[in-house]
Amino acid sequence: MNAPSLHLVQTFVAVVEHHSFARAADALGITPSSVSRFIKTLEQQLGTQLLNRTTRAMSLTESGKRYFAECHQALLQLRNAAETVRDEQKLPYGELVVSASVAFGHTHIVPYLSAFLAAHPRVQLDLRLTDDYADLVADGIMLAFRIGCMKDSSLIAHKMLENRRILVAAPAYLEKHGVPQALEDLNQHECIVSSASQDGLLWRLFSGAEERTLAPKGSVKVDNADAARRLCTDAHGIAFHSAVTMAAAIAAGDLVQILPQWTGRETGVYCVRPNRRIGPAATVFLEFLASRWR
Repeated sequence: MNAPSLHLVQTFVAVVEHHSFARAADALGITPSSVSRFIKTLEQQLGTQLLNRTTRAMSLTESGKRYFAECHQALLQLRNAAETVRDEQKLPYGELVVSASVAFGHTHIVPYLSAFLAAHPRVQLDLRLTDDYADLVADGIMLAFRIGCMKDSSLIAHKMLENRRILVAAPAYLEKHGVPQALEDLNQHECIVSSASQDGLLWRLFSGAEERTLAPKGSVKVDNADAARRLCTDAHGIAFHSAVTMAAAIAAGDLVQILPQWTGRETGVYCVRPNRRIGPAATVFLEFLASRWR
């Protein structure tokens, strides 16, 4: 024998719960005659009477009591299953591939990952920290954080943070070699040269409308901002790097900004993605980082 249709079972449970054919009909949005017909059909399919009905009262038969107990529990499980599925659609889930430079990732992303993953356990995060250029489409990257102006116009970008290059040095270095008072003084200092970009090999500095260019001189050259920061904090010289990558060291007192009137151009930190539409995992990740960065 095939199991009765779900709508017949739902009607029976509604009748028992409301103690009335009429009230059950209102709750189900059908007519009382339909309720009566469905109950009769259900009893015929089961081959037993479920309800004792008179003009004044209604009660469950022994078979009806057992059947109601089972069906009521089954319908509760169905409702719970539906609610679980609906709730899952609201939760971020799945793989999220994120790219960032090594230094920026270490200072602005990695410290917050534990809290993010605890809040969103269904997200599988693939964080790729590299100073090499990443092709978002070819490498399957959903979000990338990049410092500076965007060259690929096919990508969607929006600014996440203000940023510009600043001059920094360790207090120990300045105590030993003195604090530069003018831009020209940098020629007498050890500079940590960055070979990661042309901006690192030739420092362009701005003070209001004035622009100056300086070719830094130093005994060490690096292609990574993390290395430059470490050498700088270890008092090996003066660095000219993004404020966002030096911010933590400045806040900790390991570095200080010098000649603050001279900085690089505003470049910003951008979140870059290949598509206008992003999934819930990417959305909550951006919202989470933005709230921490504020």
